[in-house]
Amino acid sequence: MSTLELKELLKLKIEETNDDYVLAQINRIFENKFETIENYNIDLQKSEDDIVNGNIFTHNQVLEKISQWKKR
Repeated sequence: MSTLELKELLKLKIEETNDDYVLAQINRIFENKFETIENYNIDLQKSEDDIVNGNIFTHNQVLEKISQWKKR
């Protein structure tokens, strides 16, 4: 199947569906397509910096915070 044929097929399928979930997933695919390796590396560096600077919580710490909030 050629690229043009595939595009036409996808257009038809998109037009035929009324499923919000399917449409949202298709949209998500296209949004993520444009994420560059540079942006990925920047986000990864920010995450590593957060770890080094202690700007993280363990799972147990989060559960404890939730437990405290529920008591309010």
